[in-house]
Amino acid sequence: MLFLPISFNDCESSCKLANLFELVLTSLCTFSEVVITVDVTIPESTVVGKTGSNVLLPCIYSSSPGSQFVLEWRFAPGNTAPSDGRQIYYYSDGKMYKPGSQSERLSISVTPPVTGIASIHLNNIISADTGSYVCQVNNPPDFSGTGSGIVKLIVQVPPSTPTCQLNGKAIAGSDATLMCSSAEGYPTPVYSWTFAGSKVSSFPSMMENERSGSLLITNISQANSGTYQCVATNDQGTATCELTVSVTNAADAGTIAGAVVGVLLAILLIVAVAIYILCYRGKQKKPLKPDYPGNEIREDAMSPGMHDGRRSSQTDSYLLNNATTRHENMVV
Repeated sequence: MLFLPISFNDCESSCKLANLFELVLTSLCTFSEVVITVDVTIPESTVVGKTGSNVLLPCIYSSSPGSQFVLEWRFAPGNTAPSDGRQIYYYSDGKMYKPGSQSERLSISVTPPVTGIASIHLNNIISADTGSYVCQVNNPPDFSGTGSGIVKLIVQVPPSTPTCQLNGKAIAGSDATLMCSSAEGYPTPVYSWTFAGSKVSSFPSMMENERSGSLLITNISQANSGTYQCVATNDQGTATCELTVSVTNAADAGTIAGAVVGVLLAILLIVAVAIYILCYRGKQKKPLKPDYPGNEIREDAMSPGMHDGRRSSQTDSYLLNNATTRHENMVV
């Protein structure tokens, strides 16, 4: 058996190498336990609430929030694509921002949202809150996984006051269509018509469409004149409107149309005469103004053929004096 001499230094080096190897193994095991992904989960993808109620939009995530952790909520109203949503909540570096119009009614479920819960509360909801809400978590260096989720909010709204109207004219012997429609309401309202206090289904000549809100009256007559009422209904309430229909006979309709045409022609005739009179007066010749000053009459000028009495007296006196002087000279 061969024994090799081992020095103290060799033993120390071997121990250091073993310790280093153990440290590497420990580090690898520890690293394998660190979360390197971020996963967002939406427990309830669709939330339904009544107008004026408070709702919770849920969002939870798995990650280890660090100094670069960011939570963001975006809102895409109605049928807008979620990718086009606008920011309504933002958390980063211990600070919170709520830039949207819902800021006064929006709050975070857990403050700060660094414990895996990123849900938000929305209070006193209105119909305009209906849409898609996107919850997004960014936590570098955890980039892999699902970093966002979408919650759909549906706000139930009672029907708004519907509009009742008659399409066309109610002329005896023709068909008439009445329309009823609410601008708002979720779920979509259904419509029903009544006439003279009775459902229109009891009248053979009437046929209603509860989805579109239309009421067709075939071969309408004077008996169909009166007040019609439409009721819009959904799970949240009802709303009504009324329409008064006056059926006219075909002959009466022709008389009315003729009277209207006659009135229009009379108005056109009056307008034409007025225009003619104005144009005729405008074309009348105006008094001509003298082209030269000789014929102008002024206070300091004498017209031809006229003479000034003062100038004539002076001339006569001059001639008389001259004649007297000449006569005296001749006598002398």
